Amino acid sequence: MGLVSGMAFLLKGGFMMWPLLGSGLVALTVIFERLYVFTKQYATPTTFTQTALGLVKEGKLSESKTFCQTCATPVSDTLLSGMAHLNSPLDVMALSMKNTAEGWVPLLEKRLELLDTIITAAPLMGLLGTITGMMSSFQVLSEKGVNEPNAITGGVSEALIATATGLVIALVCLVAYNYLSSRLKAMIYDMESAGSRLTECRLDLQ
Repeated sequence: MGLVSGMAFLLKGGFMMWPLLGSGLVALTVIFERLYVFTKQYATPTTFTQTALGLVKEGKLSESKTFCQTCATPVSDTLLSGMAHLNSPLDVMALSMKNTAEGWVPLLEKRLELLDTIITAAPLMGLLGTITGMMSSFQVLSEKGVNEPNAITGGVSEALIATATGLVIALVCLVAYNYLSSRLKAMIYDMESAGSRLTECRLDLQ
């Protein structure tokens, strides 16, 4: 099925296909943008934390700060906030890292609520398309009886296409939302882990 014929088939689903396709486009945009954020823009290299903490253990604090500044990620920012208070009371250092990590959370979970909304809204829009399609079929049936079977089945087809499209969009968004949420939790854990390990380094140096 070509692109043109595929679009023609989808548009047979009635006027509700427009908001459904619009929500699908928004969802895909959010999914790819968040994937880039989690896997590229703010992803922490595998050995980054180990290298940064290794420099701290060796007493090379300035070198560790310089190293962290080369990688603008939530983990590096958390470590930098902790290093800035390495000689402060332990609770002050911990609070600084906690505030920094919490400051990253809204940025990391940005736009995920859109996917959550589309997961709920897409099936409902599909259901609305189903209702309008069935209403169209019953109207034809009441006006022309069973003499226009094609018109009747057209309304049923409209209902099924809208329903199927809404479910497909919701399923794709659900899978993507769960995956992105797991990546978000992993990044939060990485920040917490880096902060805890830096605290351990400080205690070892004392």
